[in-house]
This record gives sequence, C-alpha cells and structure tokens, in this order.
Amino acid sequence: MLPALFCCWVCNPFSCGQETRVIPRILQLRSHWLKSEKESLRLQEAGITKEVMNSAIAQFCLEIIAKHGEPAPRLCNKDPLTLKMGSYVIELFPNAKFLFMVRDGRATVHSIISRKVTITGFDLASYRQCMQKWNHAIELMHEQCRDIGKERCMMVYYEQLVLHPEEWMRKILKFLDVPWNDAVLHHEEFINKPNGVPLSKVERSSDQVIKPVNLEALSKWVDQIPGDVVHDMANIAPMLSVLGYDPYANPPDYGKPDAWVQDNTSKLKANRMLWESKAKQVLQMDPNPEEENTNNNNNDHNHINKNNEDNAIDNNNNNNKINKIMPEQQQEEQEEQEQQDLEQEREQEHSQLLQQKQKPKDVITIKQLTSNLNNDKKSNNNNNNGKQYVGAVEDT
Repeated sequence: MLPALFCCWVCNPFSCGQETRVIPRILQLRSHWLKSEKESLRLQEAGITKEVMNSAIAQFCLEIIAKHGEPAPRLCNKDPLTLKMGSYVIELFPNAKFLFMVRDGRATVHSIISRKVTITGFDLASYRQCMQKWNHAIELMHEQCRDIGKERCMMVYYEQLVLHPEEWMRKILKFLDVPWNDAVLHHEEFINKPNGVPLSKVERSSDQVIKPVNLEALSKWVDQIPGDVVHDMANIAPMLSVLGYDPYANPPDYGKPDAWVQDNTSKLKANRMLWESKAKQVLQMDPNPEEENTNNNNNDHNHINKNNEDNAIDNNNNNNKINKIMPEQQQEEQEEQEQQDLEQEREQEHSQLLQQKQKPKDVITIKQLTSNLNNDKKSNNNNNNGKQYVGAVEDT
C-alpha cells in the first residue's frame, strides 16, 4: 500500500495526484547548477539571480501540482525523495508542511527490486547496493526533516500507520489542521472516483492501493534478502537502528494490529482471486502482457528479414514498432539512462571549460528567459503566498 495516498482526503480539502516525476528533477537540476562557483557566477552575470530562479522554479512546481490533479484549496505533492531538498521547498513555499513517511528499509528495497522500480543510481540486481542507496537517501531526508522542525515536518512510520490507521490518521489530520473524516479509513471505496483517490496505471504499487488497509506488505521482504546482506545489515544500513528498527530481527516485531485491520487481512487472503481480478479491472491491466510483447517482437523480426535493398527502411520501421511496444520497465530504464548520460555530458563540458581557463562567451542561453521571468516575478510571488503546499514523501 502506498502511504502517501492517505493524503488524498476524499473530503477534498487536498489535491493529491500521482507522482509527477518532474518536480524532484527540476529541484535537483537547480542544486546541480549551484554546486559550481563558476556556474553560479555565470548565472548571476546572465541575470539569473537567486530571486529570479526561485520565482521560476516555484511557479513551475505550482503549475504542475495544481493542474495535474483536481482543483482543491490545498495542494499535495507525493514525489519520492522531494524531502531531500526540503529546506529549499520551504523557502519557496513558506506555508508548506511535510509528511515524512518512514518504512523499514529492507521492505522498501525488496519492494523496489521485486517490482522493478527504476530509480537513478539503484542497481536492481544488488540488494546490498540498494540498501546502501536507501541508507544514504533516508539519512538526507531525516536530516532535512529535523532541520525543518516538527512544526513543518511530521515523521510517520508506515508500519504504525498500517497497524493503527485511525490513531495515526487523527494525528496527521491534526498536524495539517484538517477536520476528522471517517472516509480516510476506507480509501478503497473511492478509487478513481471524483474527489477520490486517483490511480496511475503505471505506478508499481497501484494494484495494492485498491485494497483496504491490510498487513500483507509488512513482512513480504522476510527470507527474500541474501544471507550475506542480512548478516552485514547493521553496517550496510545504520539508519535502520537510528530510526528504531532492529537490523538483526527477521522478521521484526512491529506491534499488534487493530482488530479490524487484522480482519481485513484475513478477508483478503480468503478472496485473493477476487482481488486480483479487481486489480486487473480497475487498472485495466493486460492479463498476458509478456505474451503479447513476445508475439509483437516476433512480428518485428519478420519485418527485418526482408531483402537487403529494403533493410534500412525495415530497420527504421522496426525500431518505431519496438518503441511502441517496449515494456514499461525498459522505457523507464531508458529514461533514467538518458538522464544519467545528460548529467555526465554536462559534467564533462564543465570540466573542459575549467581546463581551458578562458572566459566563456554566451554559454547560458537561459538568459533569453530573463525578461519574461522579471515581468512575472511580482505576480508569481503573490500567487505562491496564496497557496498552501503539502509535501508527502513516501517509500515504495
């Protein structure tokens, strides 16, 4: 179950759509620009001051968050890892609050690997490397939440939210100054309904979100992690202990669930086929996507096996067809690889500029945007102050 979906209140004071994917990237891009003193100086010389950049990024984020979901008085973004730049988000949106969803890192990594969730820098073939990456990311977010302060960042443990939904939902709503509504305990009744819980067909955990609150996800990782990684867990991921998890407990004792949550879990197990069918229906999932892809790929190969004279044309057509039927995982991996390649190219270009030690000429084409940004700066700042932004950071 995706914890951040508890933030999509059906009482509709919030708009909380699917993960945008672009907001963390624009925030990371800004961080990349400012890491270099020379790059920062070039931006200043081009008229891209801190105020101009903040105004542009804030307006960009606000436009994405406001328009990719339904209209609501409060806006919610639930992109993972956004809290890594939490202090900067607070600078852009002073009224923002964060729900820092914390989950046992072993469960998080198992979910990422088993569901093949592509995240830049994560090697899905290595539990050890993914645990190390998780540890680094969660450490940064933990520090950010601490620095932001309890008034603006509330830490919520996924396991406790699942075990005791009403207790923790009351705490969350109080933190957000939102009145209580029993509907938040029955999100499964509002899947893909107006002012309800919108689901994406490509988010890896959507098939779990359609179910009522249950315990199934708490222990799926047990006995799935390689023995050598389990043995070294305390050293690989010291943040487990910092967050209160026992790195040597397999399985750990998260606590006793509320009776109705246990009852939900028993009913799910007894009607597993029914819920699998419902997942396919709600998400319109193809029951045999691999078989279809295999057939399509075979057809593509038949197109390739034509006479030599037409090979170039056939190959181009074949590539177009493969792009259309490429499995979702490969598409995401390709996007991530392209992003990494782009960052490497930028780093190489920057290194070359440093070696040349020459004054750059017209290196920042973004200067063309300066006049528009300056004209909109005042109105953008006013708009930002009029919106309340809620960040919901979750583990997969």
